[in-house]
Amino acid sequence: MSDLLSQTGRPSRSPSQTRSGLTRSETRAGRTRVATGAGSRSVLCLWLPTFELRLELVRSPDLDRTSVALLAPSEGSIQTVWQVSERAWQAGVRPGQRVSQAISLCSSLTLLEPDPAHYDAAMEAILETLIQQTPIVEPGVERGKVFLGMDGLGRLYGSPSSQARHMLRSLFRILPRPLVAATRAGWAPGTFGAWVAAARARPGEPCVVTEAELAGFLAACPARALPVEEAMIERLDRLGVHTLGDLARLPEPALVAQFGQDGRDARRWALGTRIDPARPWHRPRPIRAAFDFPTPAGQLDRIHHALDRLLERALARPERRGRSIQEVRVTGHLEGSGSWSVDRVLREPTSKKEDLSRILRARIALSPPPRALEKLRVEFVRFGPATSQDDLFGRDEAAGRDAAGRTLSEGRVPGSLRRAVRELRLRLGDSPLYRVVELDPWSRIPERRHALLRFEG
Repeated sequence: MSDLLSQTGRPSRSPSQTRSGLTRSETRAGRTRVATGAGSRSVLCLWLPTFELRLELVRSPDLDRTSVALLAPSEGSIQTVWQVSERAWQAGVRPGQRVSQAISLCSSLTLLEPDPAHYDAAMEAILETLIQQTPIVEPGVERGKVFLGMDGLGRLYGSPSSQARHMLRSLFRILPRPLVAATRAGWAPGTFGAWVAAARARPGEPCVVTEAELAGFLAACPARALPVEEAMIERLDRLGVHTLGDLARLPEPALVAQFGQDGRDARRWALGTRIDPARPWHRPRPIRAAFDFPTPAGQLDRIHHALDRLLERALARPERRGRSIQEVRVTGHLEGSGSWSVDRVLREPTSKKEDLSRILRARIALSPPPRALEKLRVEFVRFGPATSQDDLFGRDEAAGRDAAGRTLSEGRVPGSLRRAVRELRLRLGDSPLYRVVELDPWSRIPERRHALLRFEG
């Protein structure tokens, strides 16, 4: 298991992840969810290692017996290796290496550009298929990993091993046979135990761990399996703590003194006393707007112009009214093949096109598309609280401030404003709104230039 973990990277974190929990809310490939309900204590973890690379090999089966590496989504000018095939691993190529170093180790290495849109679509299809088998489906922090709640399903599918095999068979509806055959399944109490069981399972042979066996099963597992920060793993390794059994033998006060709450949680995970249930997650329906370029667009000016138009169209959608935007993603189909995407989680939700455009332009400048784009798509993935102010001057009002530019000074009062004034008069007995009327704009006395009149609607 230690070799597998070292090849696939930190099991609890993807390359772009910034948090440490297995069951906290997350944003990955459009799978943002909000936890609801008590969850399921019995958990089945389905895990397909190097999910993205395997999808690429399915599209190009002639590369299956060669040395292949998938490039990491570029965040700058330096390109690094993300995932590697078995032959490339044997040649010394490792995730995180620079491309020049990887090629020097394996001159026959084939480099593949990532296609995030294809990976997200495949993961969405997996989630939609599994949710038909169990009501509790929780995606992992990386693509290719799913936690399923199995409480109460024994009468439908039989023993835990039968339940796991049933879930694996359901994947044949959407995945080719080689991918299903390579999927690992682990059944145990809690998400952490299920994940460790899946990591130790053989492809096609589910690993089932009961609650009575959990502590002994976890004791032999490497400490690197803990869903904590990498810095804590490195410190534990320097202290000689290599397995969860080593960690469980340490006193809790000493771990808390060194690592705080993370130390307490890690020890409870190692002892099997902390059981994090799989929780049902709600995925809000995203709002999308797409644009096909007449000719491939490689200049940022054209991409920015198309981005502004797409933001206007997406914000004007009826299902967006009254909701602010928390996370937005931009996806582009590259000329020839492949895709490119950037996403941004907003610190403060907004529904203003100017703010969204400024944030996305800065993000695109850091990670521009590697080639010209044939298609651009904007997607609102997560939504924040409702906007704090109603749109009193909405363009959808026939008598409001429409595209012709009519304003209140011309006597055009929106119906929404009239209704607001009428409601205020009913509540307060009088209208607290006033309008500015021009009297003598050329007067030398400021008080004579304008006057305030009560606005009666």
